[in-house]
Amino acid sequence: MELVSWLWWLLSYVAVGFFRLLWFLLSGWVSTLLQIALLIGVVYFLKYGWRRAPFEIWRHSKSFGRFFWAWLRAREPENSVQASEGALKVVRIKEFGDINISTLLSLLMLAGLIGAAKL
Repeated sequence: MELVSWLWWLLSYVAVGFFRLLWFLLSGWVSTLLQIALLIGVVYFLKYGWRRAPFEIWRHSKSFGRFFWAWLRAREPENSVQASEGALKVVRIKEFGDINISTLLSLLMLAGLIGAAKL
């Protein structure tokens, strides 16, 4: 019987730890979403008054919900680009000395670190 109680304690300890970690990771998002909802509610109550605001919030949230659900269900068209063998061609080949912004910023950061190390 003592083994069962130890196993129960271990499982509950792991489950509680998992839920603590999950809540820690989600709590920032939950807090942010609640603050945004509160701000939107205050704006609606100031704009429409306390009698009409709940109806307007419901109406606009319903239309936003439909938009969001349609956006989630949307798919890319199957034949959006129909390219044959000869339809694609290389417009420009990267030549020696060509540099993109990411590489330039990385090189500037390294130069700054080297410069700071010599000071």
